[in-house]
Amino acid sequence: MKNILVFLLILFCVSCSSSSNNKKSTKSVICPQVLYASEHNKYLDTDKDLITLDNITFKANLNNHAFNKTCTKTDDITSIPLDILFIIKPLKPTSSEITLPVYSALLDNEKNIIDIQYFSLSGNINKDFDNENYMETELSKSINIITKTKVPVSKIILGFMLDKNRKELLN
Repeated sequence: MKNILVFLLILFCVSCSSSSNNKKSTKSVICPQVLYASEHNKYLDTDKDLITLDNITFKANLNNHAFNKTCTKTDDITSIPLDILFIIKPLKPTSSEITLPVYSALLDNEKNIIDIQYFSLSGNINKDFDNENYMETELSKSINIITKTKVPVSKIILGFMLDKNRKELLN
């Protein structure tokens, strides 16, 4: 019985000491500057296969952003929690459900691209219950940009992912 207790005590001490050495230190870092891509800050959508001026269901704009928590770094992994505000203008919606395809391009101090990440954000257009019409909606969505890099992220560029047809309609 004494041998078993000694064995358990040694096992406990070894397991505690090895886990304390494996702790990774997380530190707060300065959140990078956020910019909006000038050619990709507006988005149009349709529920048809091909988008035209006649079948646009809604228009969305990137409007604002905020850091909802502290930006952190653990070893080479940087976490950037970001809230994005979109303004959604309904045109001919057939449903309140929408999806916004967004990208974030991470740049270093010399404006070199470190990483690009893609997000598909879902939400709903608000409806006026008095007349059953959809109305302009402010939609706030959170993303968490996580990147593994030794180079500090200096800037983030946000934009909508646009295909050729959407680009032509917006310009």
